[in-house]
Amino acid sequence: MFKQKTQGKIDGCATFFKKCKFSLKENHSLEMRKNGIDLLNRDNIALISILTPIKNPDKQICIVNTHLLYNRKKEDVRLAQLQILLAEINRVTCKNTNYFPVILCGDLNLNPSSKLYSFLSQGRLKYEHLDTKELTDCGSQKIGKTFLPQELYISDSCQYLQELKQNNCIEEEIFSSGTLTHKFAFKSVYNSDEFPKVRLNSTCHNLVDYILYSNIDEKFNKHEKQELILLERLRLPTYKDCLKIGPLPNSQNGSDHYYLEARFRWNCV
Repeated sequence: MFKQKTQGKIDGCATFFKKCKFSLKENHSLEMRKNGIDLLNRDNIALISILTPIKNPDKQICIVNTHLLYNRKKEDVRLAQLQILLAEINRVTCKNTNYFPVILCGDLNLNPSSKLYSFLSQGRLKYEHLDTKELTDCGSQKIGKTFLPQELYISDSCQYLQELKQNNCIEEEIFSSGTLTHKFAFKSVYNSDEFPKVRLNSTCHNLVDYILYSNIDEKFNKHEKQELILLERLRLPTYKDCLKIGPLPNSQNGSDHYYLEARFRWNCV
């Protein structure tokens, strides 16, 4: 599956799967440009695919592929993109308040020490009083209680209003609470301290690409039911490796990103 960026951009995101093992049940594309909303005026997109195993078509897994905005001083835009992405993942994976496993992949352009990464892994971010651009406690311009406009009907729990109504989960402060939450509590295949930060000439080797995964089932006390288990992963380059490889891209490496790979066991039978 492939989704091109909006506004005629030639790049986008693609997801591939083995037809001998999986069937494609649903495929959704998310365009993050929302006309008239300053925080969502970029052409980033996401692909959200629901796969079922051939041997057990009653089971489902959600594979998400995205590329968030690259701009170090636009953390607020990336947070807005994450909020609508999480709302869409929630809509697709929540069936009668029960969820199925999610694997989120892509170039998220997030620093592992950032508040945005913490939001993905811990499921909570108090945005009120943070700097409007870099989401730090410093800065003269602060975010108020309202982040995304209510006209999008996306709550501060990163869920669509219609879903909350259907599940009778309407709370007093579903909008303009000053805090964002979500249910997924993603784990990363790679730990933030595994990748060395190396600066070579004008380029810097940083961790910005991720494979994140989540197990959640409301019936089984949230994250205690582990359907998706990480078995192994491709080794990241060491400090010496980065020095040897040199600035990216180069004649041996055509991309400015390293390849990530993980193998999971999915308890689906």
